[in-house]
Amino acid sequence: IYMVKKIIYAAFMILIFIYAGYSGFSGEEPAKFDVNKDGSVSFGNSQIRLHFDKKMRETVYQGPDAVSFTAAESEQPSHFVVLNGQEVTDFEMDPAAAKCTDIQSQFGKGKQLVLKAMATGANNCPIEEILNIELYENYPNAAISQAVYKNLGDSELRIDRVYSDFHRLDATLSGAAENPWSFWSFQGSSLHWGKNYIFPLRANFFSQNWMGTQPRTKDGGGVPVIDLWTRKAGLAVAHLEPKPQLVSFPVKVAADNRVEVALEKEADQSFPPGGVYETLKSAVIVHTGDFFDALRTFSNLMAAQGIHMQKPSPESYSAIWCGWGYQSDFTVDDILGTLPKLKEMGIHWVVIDDRWFDRYGDWNVRKANFPGGEQQIKDLVQTLHKQGFKVKIWWTPTNAQRAGDFGDWPSVTPGAADIVKQHPDWLVMDKDGNFPTDNRKMYNLCPSVPEVQEYIRQLTIRFIKDWDFDGHKLDAFWTVPACYNPVHHHTHPGQSYEDVPILLKIILETTKSLKPNSVTEICNCGTAQDFYQAAYIDQPVTSDPISSAQVRRRTKTFKALMGSHAAAYADHVELTKIDTVTWRETGQDFASAVGTGAVVGTKFTWPGGPEDTRLTPQKEQHWKKWISLYNQKMLSKDEYLNLYDIAFDKPETHVIQKGDTLFYAFYADSWNGEIELRGLKNTDYKLYDYVNQRDLGTVSGSSAKFSPQFQDYLLVECSPVKPE
Repeated sequence: IYMVKKIIYAAFMILIFIYAGYSGFSGEEPAKFDVNKDGSVSFGNSQIRLHFDKKMRETVYQGPDAVSFTAAESEQPSHFVVLNGQEVTDFEMDPAAAKCTDIQSQFGKGKQLVLKAMATGANNCPIEEILNIELYENYPNAAISQAVYKNLGDSELRIDRVYSDFHRLDATLSGAAENPWSFWSFQGSSLHWGKNYIFPLRANFFSQNWMGTQPRTKDGGGVPVIDLWTRKAGLAVAHLEPKPQLVSFPVKVAADNRVEVALEKEADQSFPPGGVYETLKSAVIVHTGDFFDALRTFSNLMAAQGIHMQKPSPESYSAIWCGWGYQSDFTVDDILGTLPKLKEMGIHWVVIDDRWFDRYGDWNVRKANFPGGEQQIKDLVQTLHKQGFKVKIWWTPTNAQRAGDFGDWPSVTPGAADIVKQHPDWLVMDKDGNFPTDNRKMYNLCPSVPEVQEYIRQLTIRFIKDWDFDGHKLDAFWTVPACYNPVHHHTHPGQSYEDVPILLKIILETTKSLKPNSVTEICNCGTAQDFYQAAYIDQPVTSDPISSAQVRRRTKTFKALMGSHAAAYADHVELTKIDTVTWRETGQDFASAVGTGAVVGTKFTWPGGPEDTRLTPQKEQHWKKWISLYNQKMLSKDEYLNLYDIAFDKPETHVIQKGDTLFYAFYADSWNGEIELRGLKNTDYKLYDYVNQRDLGTVSGSSAKFSPQFQDYLLVECSPVKPE
């Protein structure tokens, strides 16, 4: 019987590899390359496996079970170009030219597969494609690729667009979905305020996912990753360039319900005879579970190229109060009057928020808020320090105020900023010679201009050294448009977009040199936070969430991209519930921050202030309980464990590990059923509801389960039973 079982198992595995187009892969080998009898090429390791047919169409397989949802009927190869308005997709691979070699790069040891193919472009010009694919021992679930195209004809052509890692996906092929488009997705482009960027696809869905400044909303940037996953497996596409790029990640549910995804670059450049075009470096990443592992792999690949996330300042984990509850016309007395309640609650940070200043770009003190001018804001900071608080200042590094109407932001001091009057040559200019504006109708300072960089450095010194602030809240900020200003001498218009992180680096490094324990946060308001900017902050922000679900999903995103100990700020708790008709903020859900390991914050007012944000006796009791609980547990400092899929595991579950104790956070509108406790060791554990101080019994073993009943949330401390 034992031998029969072995024979059946061996036959089953052979069938899997035949289906996958492979022959003889071993999970113990880092990578292997094969040219198959039909002229196709196979390349892979134990986690990711690629199969290219002679038309350069790529099938991707995940894991030892060879899971794939790459649709075999795709007419496009994985990499192709658009020349003179025509897609060039009829590539024919030369199997005899395929070769695989050992390589060593910034990613470590690996193997590189080189494929060569030919196609016919416009004017019957032969087009050569050389596709390089790299697999590395340190990143076994990622395949890095880059294509090189050469015009071998006699006609000058034009490269309109270039597509990398194009895939047509069918969720039903993984055996775990009802419809071809039944994927959950992470779509990292910053599109507009309040939009979910982690959500399930639907029929007829389309999003261009342009990473540059959005034409309508003026948002932009984000995380250059698209991830699609089912209950069984996932596939992500990313670019790995060390600077942000003006690219798109289109996601489309096509007419046949298959999902098309790619990295798209608008080249718009000449392609002369003998001309060579090299694409951006891209990656396809496979995984199981939700988006977490794909984002973690992407972040690690970027770290290998020098884009490192910061180690959080110890001060980054302290609870935060923001003065925005008083809105733009706050007074010094408003701030000082709130301090007794902040002390009672154990809140450590105070943020002097929007409208302390006169004009964007100048950042001088506004007399309406500070009649005593600059000295009064200095005195306020000193008073806060004497009472034990740390203080952040709100500002935006690229905004510069023009003259005119400002729509939704009328409270600015009228007139153009002095910096605009004195240095119009510092501004971003569009191709028509105009100065484009952001979503607050302000001009943009160009980050590539050395004088702008020095100006930002001097502003930082003013705020941190001269005024003695302890950090920054960089808010209402995304990125800048492409710049065509001739006096800037850009190498290309997208340089302005690429150089935005330079300003963030200047702010962070200048601040750290003056105050090593300072905290710099940035809020790309209401959207996906920009990955390249995040490399130069201590504290990412869930950025104007409009629901508790957004708080939790965005926190998990930061823990993936910035490390399991990232000091992810959950933003004002009032933002966890918003009426999107009246835009009243009535949230009180601290549980979504505490349970996921986020930093808590609030903007309540007391004793006066707007009615919506005023601290009533009932609210005060709730606020005190949760902020005290946060300070006691301080789970934001501990390790986030990726043990549950936020889309398919029910209830939604997050886990934080503190020593040998695991803290589980369960979320559901209503739950009454069994839950599997993952991550435990083979011992006995005590379960304790640490919010309501209830003993929930004990469980035993690494596959323990229990059956609670709860509404909205249940936060459980799971600690090993100590031997008597």
